[in-house]
Amino acid sequence: MFKTTATALCLMLGVVTAQAQDATPAPAADAAQAAAPGAAEALPPNADCTFDKVFVCDASGGCAPSKELGTIDLPARFLVHYGEQVIASVSDDDLPHISPIQSIIGEGDTIIVDGNDHLSAWAIQLSRSKSEVTLTTLAGGKVLSAFGTCKPAP
Repeated sequence: MFKTTATALCLMLGVVTAQAQDATPAPAADAAQAAAPGAAEALPPNADCTFDKVFVCDASGGCAPSKELGTIDLPARFLVHYGEQVIASVSDDDLPHISPIQSIIGEGDTIIVDGNDHLSAWAIQLSRSKSEVTLTTLAGGKVLSAFGTCKPAP
């Protein structure tokens, strides 16, 4: 069920991205200011994150390690693009996976970005000074927790 949800998310997000390119976007600085307290320059550089540990939990079976993050084999890479307000990756089938960031909150060293697509919700916790990153996804009665590291995106 989780793979089906993730695959549907990949397909849907590809269409949303194509439609978004036709629309007139809001100025990136205004979007960043609305999403995060303070000025846009307070946001860190975009992040290139690699997740190498994933656990999937459900009420009946508890939690177990997984060798994939949704439909992406480990290690799974994600781009967190603050200016464009998206997270992006590529599935094992080379399909783009783009999800809009709905909010960016931060205080001190911690930044949390979150969003949702269809019946899935996700949140990513990053650090301004450390490379550690955590991703949590809720979908189909399951919770997925992924752990990895980030570096500034090229």
